[in-house]
Amino acid sequence: MAFASLPPELRSLCRRLTATKAEQLPPLLPSLLKDLLRCQEPLSKPQEAKTSENSSESAILVHKLKTQISTLLNSRATQGRFVGVALVKCAIETSGWECLRTSELWVRGILSILQRKDPAVVKDLCIVTLIKIYTLMHAYPTLVREIVTPTLPTFATACLQILKPPASSKAAKIPTSLVEHIFEAFSTIVPLYPTTLRQFSSKLRAETRPYIAPTISDATIIPSSLQASSRRLAIKLHMTAVKGGDSSEWAKHLDGLIKTFHSTADQVFRAVQENWESTSGHVPGSMLQQGDFDKEPHGGSTNLDQLPPWVGLYAGSQRIIALLDFIGEYLRCRTKTVVTIPVSAIVDIVARISSILPPSQRGNKSTSIQLNPAIGREEKDELWAVFPDIQFAAIKLQHTVAQRLGKNFMPIAQESLEQLLRMFESSYRLPEIRTATFLLIKDILKLCGPTMAKLTVESLSLVNKACRRDLLGSAGHLKRPKQTASPSQAGQKGKTISQNADAFLSNKADDESILTTLSSDHISTAVALLTTLFSHAPQQHIPSSLRAQMLRTAILCQSRDAQVASVLHPARDKSGRTPQVILPYLIQQFPHDESVEILRFNFRPMATGCRSDLMDVDDELIDDEPLVQPLSNGLSIDGPFAFGSATPYDMPVHKPAEAPRDPSPVRVVETIAKVPNPFIPKPASKMVARSEEERIATVQSPPAIPLKRKNEGEEITISKRIEVDRTTSKTPSTSALVPAALSHATPAAITAKTDAPNEDDEDSDDESVHLNMDLDSDGDDDDGEEEV
Repeated sequence: MAFASLPPELRSLCRRLTATKAEQLPPLLPSLLKDLLRCQEPLSKPQEAKTSENSSESAILVHKLKTQISTLLNSRATQGRFVGVALVKCAIETSGWECLRTSELWVRGILSILQRKDPAVVKDLCIVTLIKIYTLMHAYPTLVREIVTPTLPTFATACLQILKPPASSKAAKIPTSLVEHIFEAFSTIVPLYPTTLRQFSSKLRAETRPYIAPTISDATIIPSSLQASSRRLAIKLHMTAVKGGDSSEWAKHLDGLIKTFHSTADQVFRAVQENWESTSGHVPGSMLQQGDFDKEPHGGSTNLDQLPPWVGLYAGSQRIIALLDFIGEYLRCRTKTVVTIPVSAIVDIVARISSILPPSQRGNKSTSIQLNPAIGREEKDELWAVFPDIQFAAIKLQHTVAQRLGKNFMPIAQESLEQLLRMFESSYRLPEIRTATFLLIKDILKLCGPTMAKLTVESLSLVNKACRRDLLGSAGHLKRPKQTASPSQAGQKGKTISQNADAFLSNKADDESILTTLSSDHISTAVALLTTLFSHAPQQHIPSSLRAQMLRTAILCQSRDAQVASVLHPARDKSGRTPQVILPYLIQQFPHDESVEILRFNFRPMATGCRSDLMDVDDELIDDEPLVQPLSNGLSIDGPFAFGSATPYDMPVHKPAEAPRDPSPVRVVETIAKVPNPFIPKPASKMVARSEEERIATVQSPPAIPLKRKNEGEEITISKRIEVDRTTSKTPSTSALVPAALSHATPAAITAKTDAPNEDDEDSDDESVHLNMDLDSDGDDDDGEEEV
């Protein structure tokens, strides 16, 4: 189906632009842009430079539209210029190369608007439109040579004048949103045209200096989005270096940031005596002198190569947090060439922060760090107030390193986990600390969780508890803590202490649940960590009581992923049993889920009872090949617990009278080893023990005695010992399946034993049928031995 060559929107668009004044166009801009987007086909067709009388109506209207847009760009009214820039951007995105090749006039018109004293919104639109044009032209070298190279320096100069107007200019202070758009614009085009913008790199770096790591000493509030955009631009400016020097420039700037961090930390952490030893040779507090303790912490410099100065501990903590985020941004931003990441220096930064342990609320002085007596109490209290924010920034830096390195993070995973747990133990009361910790531990478990040692898994108990508490609290299943009197209140009997009178009422407050409010990201992160603890942590190292609490949390919070992971990765005790199977709960909560249905029909858990249990025996019998040869007594084993005779017999079980008898001679019989089922894991020690038991428990049967029945019409009574005629020539002997009533007997009782033949046995009316059978745990496929 072919589209119409001349859409009606094109004629309507040209008519409205001609008939409407420039001042009245902004309210019509949404409808104008909609009509322009529907004119893609005529705009993208090749057009003549000049129209003639023989030109088609479509070419005439397209030429008229372009002329009207150019007229709006040169309009005296600000509204007209704004609408003209918006129409240029829409036409470029709609038509593609056909409008790009003729857009030089539009580019120069937009550059002239950018240099005017128009409102910030108009300049924002001009910057966005020019960056769009420059980005699309990068794929066409001819257009780059003819349009981009001559006009790009003018664009950079105009943007720098907006960022730093001349001293003689009376221009008002520009909004931070415009500054952010300028930084984002240069971050986009610097990788595309690094050589053209090389002459502006030093000026751009100087302009980003106040926004990279702002503090309260700057007396201005910088939005976080502006900080992030300025950092990205500062990082990408290394691409403007001379060919071959961009990687060294990148490493040089990152090394300078690390040194700035340590110098700032010397001032901020001067209230404590650090026991951290640097791998790079930096000595903590080496630059401090005794006289510096009388002044407030300070740092920075007025030099353009360094960050602005700061004064005060709170300002210093802001500078440290900003530097940590800046280092993380260095790892997130892509580079054109291969660079060397200073992993040891970054790990050293986190080690310095994690080595500082705030005073414990329980008063345990052995775990706290030593304080500097030369620093006042006020500064120490202020340090402990801002220190959790510094720990949060350090955890985010660790997570960034783990994401960037991927599998290469494994050599430092153990050290990073220890640092993380030290910081988490002192600040887990903060939700943001818990969220960042859950994310990092989830990544570490996915990377090297199955190989963790038992002590490492046990060290995650506090994180596990915090994760479960957050999930239960968000689901409304967290019990309200009991109100107990503090020791200080208990000892003050003579003094008047205000207490809550409602606490003494019997309103069953202890049974009430509390509901905690956490962000959706926090809850999803906690669910992901709980699922990872089931799927990637060694389940044999998790205590059974702790795993039961994890299963309870997964069921109460209705976490499908966590429950499925627990079913797929069960915990087994020393005897190989699976004591905790929650598949029924999972099926009940998610009856229509596809993954649950797959588990329901395909998953068969290991035995949950003793080894001779019905579930264990059934697993072994199914693994064996079906035996179809009938027995001499009319029984057939072509199906489990099925009878092959036309007239089935009901065979009740009774215990024979125990009488002292001579032990049967025992002989060692070589059993045929069968390949074990790979889907039923069995410990090696148990395999060896059971093999030895099979070797010594096989019994030599006495001579064969013909099978005797007292009455054919009566039911056959089967005891635990069954005699089968081995000399029968009509039917070969075969192994028999154990009835369900016998499957719960002990292995010793299942192994048949026979007494020596005597006359009393032959004349007895209560003669029992004896069957000598070897029930191998491995389910041998041989014919077995049936002896009388």
